[in-house]
Amino acid sequence: MRLTLKVAALALTAFAAVSQSVVAADGATEKSTRPPKGLKQVGDHWTPWEPPQATAESYTIQRGDTLWDLSGKWLGDPHLWPQVWDQNRYILDSHWIYPGDPLAVPGKPNVVPPEGPTPTAEAQPAPTEPAAETAAAAPEDRGAAPVASTRPAMIQLADEHDLYCSGWVEDPHQPATLTIVGAELEKRDQGAGDIIYLSQGRNQGIAAGAEYLVVRADHKVVHPATHEEMGMYMQRMAHVRVLCAQENTATAIVVASCEGVHDGDELLPWKEMPSPMVASLPPVDRCMEPSGLSQGWIVDGGPDELISVAGGNVVNTDLGNEAGVRPGSLLTIFRDNGDLPRLVLGQAVVLTVDGATSTVKVLHSTREVRLGDRAEVMQQ
Repeated sequence: MRLTLKVAALALTAFAAVSQSVVAADGATEKSTRPPKGLKQVGDHWTPWEPPQATAESYTIQRGDTLWDLSGKWLGDPHLWPQVWDQNRYILDSHWIYPGDPLAVPGKPNVVPPEGPTPTAEAQPAPTEPAAETAAAAPEDRGAAPVASTRPAMIQLADEHDLYCSGWVEDPHQPATLTIVGAELEKRDQGAGDIIYLSQGRNQGIAAGAEYLVVRADHKVVHPATHEEMGMYMQRMAHVRVLCAQENTATAIVVASCEGVHDGDELLPWKEMPSPMVASLPPVDRCMEPSGLSQGWIVDGGPDELISVAGGNVVNTDLGNEAGVRPGSLLTIFRDNGDLPRLVLGQAVVLTVDGATSTVKVLHSTREVRLGDRAEVMQQ
């Protein structure tokens, strides 16, 4: 009992410390309405995140720190705090940073003068030989020289975590008949390498070697503008493979997991999800005109129900099949600004399209992106 009280007291101490470290887009202090769940002790401090190992270049968060203040200190402008957040993607909610966690410090941005960069001696092109002398090659040197490829290098816009640890809005939710009903180890949550038991077997068509995606009905999604219920947020949890099938049950192994899975989680057939690839990204700036294509809303902040995100986060919009989007479509994220010009916040790419909604990754942002901000199709 004393140990339990001691742990609880430590957790409350960490919570009290971090509540002073909340960041708002305008630099004001504001408390998140949904503090992270599942505080755990990492080393000598408490945190809900999965912080990386600190390096010699890392900064250790101190009580009273905010991303806003640290951005002003490191980058010379507190409005650039999303760049600090983007370098530390293990922090899932910018409103909550925890003393003791490490931060990677971004480099200062390069400022180019209006007249353009000044060429240096190293940048000057090397003098070339006269054309006549260049043409006077020896006969034995006239073989065909290798030709450099003109195909542009492709940019991968999403990684496996973006694709397989995100979620979608399902309307209406139809529960799967195949579920997890038990596990070999006596613990609530099962992770990579653990053995689980499924609710169906050979009699229901389950065979050894079959692969499945574990999903969980996480929360109801309500449209931020219309306040209408849009469906159920379905979180991708893990990748499992059947080892053997019995008559009405099956034994499977968790190949990889985003979070721990447990009894009641549903299973769907496994499908590979390729990352969107592009040759180049069109520029985005605050003066860009509307594209004239479909517009929608950011309607959900993912499994942690984040109320604000930045570059690297995956969210959901109400731009779906009718909007003409597809995986790889590029979106402009903006905020209505009354009679003033709209605020261009950043750029996103569509990962999946699911009926009337889509799952998108914010590629970069100039400031905090919130639920209820707008999304416009930039390029289909």
